Amino acid sequence: MKTMILALLISMPCFAEEAKPQNKITEKMQQLYVALGDILVNSSSPERFSDKNNRSKIEDQLKTLSTLSHSMNDREFKGEKSDPTLSILSGYLNEETKTAYTAFKNGKTEFARGVVRAIPGTCIACHSRNDSGAQFDKLGIDPSDSNLKPHERAEFYAATRQFDRAEKEFLKIIEDEQISSTDPYTWEHAIRQSITIAVRVKKDPALAKKIVETALASKKSAYYVRADLKQWKSSIDQWTKELKKTPKSENGFLAEGMRLITDAHKLQKYPMDHSADILYLRASNVFYDLIQKAPAGKHISQALMMQGICNEVLSARGFEDRHRLDYESCIRKSPHSPIAMDCYRRYEQSTILSYTGSAGTALPEEIKQKLLDLFTLSISKGSPEQVF
Repeated sequence: MKTMILALLISMPCFAEEAKPQNKITEKMQQLYVALGDILVNSSSPERFSDKNNRSKIEDQLKTLSTLSHSMNDREFKGEKSDPTLSILSGYLNEETKTAYTAFKNGKTEFARGVVRAIPGTCIACHSRNDSGAQFDKLGIDPSDSNLKPHERAEFYAATRQFDRAEKEFLKIIEDEQISSTDPYTWEHAIRQSITIAVRVKKDPALAKKIVETALASKKSAYYVRADLKQWKSSIDQWTKELKKTPKSENGFLAEGMRLITDAHKLQKYPMDHSADILYLRASNVFYDLIQKAPAGKHISQALMMQGICNEVLSARGFEDRHRLDYESCIRKSPHSPIAMDCYRRYEQSTILSYTGSAGTALPEEIKQKLLDLFTLSISKGSPEQVF
């Protein structure tokens, strides 16, 4: 799960909104946003990040991130009434920020830069889980340099919970015919990030439809993207008709989430078909709402697993990469149970795939140990099964 949780230092409002009400932005949060802006500017250029003249400043920024993450007390997020993913997040946070700082100090600048570059996507993944928590557009926090590329600026706004500003920047990219033809990856990524905010954060089918129709107006997009967009538009139209359907109970939330998952499965024609992504986004929203409203409820483990399944489908095309966190939370919530084993199987498979490339599979020792620990926690006592 390397680098996945590093950026959650900047996601502390995500933690705070679960642990206690937020009536104002604390001084620490503002410091974190300023540090994020500075680091994103420096990491946007490999030359700037490796420039000896910038070394002291960047090292100080990374030290600040590591120090502040260490100061967060993960015990605030433990207990039956807390989202079970939050305590795990805070633990990863402390480890990963320290790793980034240490790597930079030891001269591994490109590795450290890669970790830093993962921050916006990870922040967005946490911040755009649903509509809970404050939005900070009125603060007007900007990156410290105006030389960021449009998509970097958009991701900065999304990472710092300035979702209205982020949507405006993403829409500018989506409307740009030149970007759609010369940089299709950035163009498609802008669509997907924008849609995630519209569906999960805003829960606004009208905004989601506007994004899709803007993208469909491009005459230079890839066929597979247009095919997905057309199905998304149909799914959004159906969503508009269903707006009055609001679950009232734990059973109601579970039933609604499973209905959306079933519809998504029916729509998919093959495993990598992403025409059902609107349904998966909506389903993940419902499961996360259930987790928030009933973290000690009877359906919590199933909700965590189903949320992981949704996020795993979406992560294959750059929405986010937090499904392993969901699976791990499921394991820790219901140890030594059939559902824990199911979540472990999914966690193990995803982890091995993420460490597999053209040279084969290379699992670091700490990852092997993590798999063994989770396997031991999952398996029924006395079972003859073994791992590695």
